[in-house]
Amino acid sequence: MSAFDIDIAAWIPRDFGDPAERMSLAEIAIRVDGVAITEVEDLEARTTRPGIRVSAAALAHWLAANWHRLRWEAEGAGPSWRMSHAIGAAAGGYLWPDMNIASGGDTIRIRARPIAFGPAPVRFLNGVDANIPARDFEDGVRRFVDAVVRRLGDTVGESTDGLDEAWRELAAEVDDPDMNFTRAIEARMGYDAGEADPRLLDGMRRAASEAGRGALGELAVSSGRRALADFETLWRTVRAHSRLVALDVPPALKRQAEQGMHGSRKPWQRGVSVARSARREWFGGIETAPTAALAELCSVSPEWINGFTDGEDAPIPAGFRDGDAENGLSATLKKRRPVSRRFALARVIGDHLAAGEGENLLPVTDSPTDRQKFQRAFAREFLCPFDSLRDYLGNRSPDDEFIEDAALRFEVSPMIVGYALMDNGMLERDWRAP
Repeated sequence: MSAFDIDIAAWIPRDFGDPAERMSLAEIAIRVDGVAITEVEDLEARTTRPGIRVSAAALAHWLAANWHRLRWEAEGAGPSWRMSHAIGAAAGGYLWPDMNIASGGDTIRIRARPIAFGPAPVRFLNGVDANIPARDFEDGVRRFVDAVVRRLGDTVGESTDGLDEAWRELAAEVDDPDMNFTRAIEARMGYDAGEADPRLLDGMRRAASEAGRGALGELAVSSGRRALADFETLWRTVRAHSRLVALDVPPALKRQAEQGMHGSRKPWQRGVSVARSARREWFGGIETAPTAALAELCSVSPEWINGFTDGEDAPIPAGFRDGDAENGLSATLKKRRPVSRRFALARVIGDHLAAGEGENLLPVTDSPTDRQKFQRAFAREFLCPFDSLRDYLGNRSPDDEFIEDAALRFEVSPMIVGYALMDNGMLERDWRAP
């Protein structure tokens, strides 16, 4: 079963409007993980139905026009972002659910909330906050737009609406790997398709050939329209004085990491799985990951991990590969506090285990992408394994005092401990770090 569907329950011909509008009115149900976010209560008719009566052509045009930004741009804010990610921007004079769509990379996050529109006689009943496979989203959109194109072609002729031509042009871009990458980079930097300066895009493509397409995609999200400049700083300047991290990755661990990356669609679950494999290989039965052990693992000094001795000119912490995806690794940690530097180093290690061949830059950003969620989950489990944290808790209450004590024991920030407890159901979801 697909995690995303736009079902056309029925076509509803009408007698006014242009031909495309007349023939594309439909009852449409949008389902995310089986939940109909279009389910409405009709207060006048005193009925509840799973779909809404809107223009299928208006929705299809909006999806086609914003495909690249919906597919690749992360969560954001501002009018431009909302026009490309909030389904209400499909407009056409219809009431749409309060639904936003944003990309994490391999997944799409869809958020919707129940809402009533003032004096309007309908209210939307369901809310969701779901991360679904990007492939399911793509397939769901394709099925819907293809159906609308067929409907318009059968009833009003292909030349009347222009959707068929726009859809063909989009399909050609998506099917061309180089053009699709270019459009993805544009979208991740917040540009509409074709809006970015060609010189910027040429520079990003050249950078991707050196450092990896995944890395440049992450920089495009985190740095936006400064992405190429930040790449140049990292790759041409910071890399030259990054610290060698002589990390030995046994083939068995690499295989376990690859298996862990395919075990779940949720990035944080993949991060935890790979971290547990890494801990078994490198730390055995040690409950914590003290700085001395981490330094020995990486063949660096504890003083480098604990002290702010690098990365002052770096826009972000990062790892650098020398082309040997197994062992050639260096890093700049940038952070000042020892616990933050430990966490950044652990994120680089996790990314090194997971990133594919040709990914020679390992960016550590604050972006809400799948890759960064994986990194953070890996680092948290690597430094503060939940089983050890639960054993340390014992019969104590997970209050602020315990969180502070645990943070000292595991050499992480209190926020890391709090989120570990919260994500495992041992702390209220509204907890805030002291």
